[in-house]
Parts: sequence; structure tokens; C-alpha cells
Amino acid sequence: MKETLTSKNVASEPAEKICESVGAKLEGKVISSFSRIATIVTEAMRESLVQLLTPKRRVDILRDIKQAKSEKRPYVVVFCGVNGVGKSTNLAKITFWLNENNNRVLIAAGDTFRAGAVEQLRTHTRHLNALHSNSVQLYEQGYGKDPASLAAAAIEIAREREIDVVLVDTAGRMQDNEPLMRALSKLIRTNNPDLVLFVAC
Repeated sequence: MKETLTSKNVASEPAEKICESVGAKLEGKVISSFSRIATIVTEAMRESLVQLLTPKRRVDILRDIKQAKSEKRPYVVVFCGVNGVGKSTNLAKITFWLNENNNRVLIAAGDTFRAGAVEQLRTHTRHLNALHSNSVQLYEQGYGKDPASLAAAAIEIAREREIDVVLVDTAGRMQDNEPLMRALSKLIRTNNPDLVLFVAC
């Protein structure tokens, strides 16, 4: 099972945890037929995945934004995922929702690799501002820049302007792309975001 998971691009550590969890759920079960085994293993796998992916505490973004405001700092969300899963589009949808809940948003154009990424965010920002009278700002530095430094600068600007939320767009990357994963790790370590969203379809 672990080999199958790792061959499907599941990282070694979560694959190990899933296998251990499934093994613990199956240990000591008496099963009569082979078809019954497949059903029980599938159910044990489902339970293990739900357990692994369930947050330790209830996520309430609006509550957490309010807490960040009381600390006089912006609430920071980083959007991650592979190419083409809709990070920028989901970022725009969440921006709309945040605006509907009376939060000002600064979008940091941290995808400094993909051609057209900054222009896409400019378009989203223009449309969102047409709906919510300039409650969204875009921070960009063009292409080829260090995303961690860009995000840090955006967070500092948001703090100075008393903007409630910073949403950081990132370049699409596969988890086996070492240079891009290293850049993502630096971005997260440097900026200590409140939430990292992994967008997947």
C-alpha cells in the first residue's frame, strides 16, 4: 500500500501514517470472504484519510481575522497547489467572500514564474473593485522576483495601511520539484502565514 501511495506522489511520511492507521484499524478483524476484505480495507482507508485531514481545531477564518485585527496585524493566507488547479480563481472567490464580510484585502502576486499570472490577478482585482468599491489592492513586483521577499513586503504594506487580510498567490508546483518546493518552504518560514490553503481539483 505504501509503494502504491508513493508512486501516486503521496509523500513518504503521510503514506507511512496512512498505512499504520489502516493496519491498526484492521488488526484483529476476522473476515470471511475476499470481497469482504476489499470493502473493509477501503473503509479503513477512508477513515484513516478523514482522520489525517481533519484539522485539530475548527477553522473559522472570520473569527481568526478578528483576532489578528485585535493584534494590529493582517491575517495571512498562502495559496498552494499544482499547475492549473485554480489557485488564482479560488483566491478571487475568497476575496469576494471576505469583502462581503467587510474585510479589506491585499493580494500579493507571488506567482513570479508563470507568464500572465500577474495580469490575471490585475483582472480579478479590477472586477472585485467594481463590485466592492476599491476594497481590494494588488501588490506586485513583476516576474522573476523572490516570492518570499514579495510576500514579506506585501504583509508589511498591509500592516502600514491597516488592511485586514493578505492573500498570497504562489506559482503552481509539483511536490517533487525541489527548487520550487524550497522556495515555497522559504516563503512559509519567512512570513509565518495564519493559513496555508492547498487548492486541488
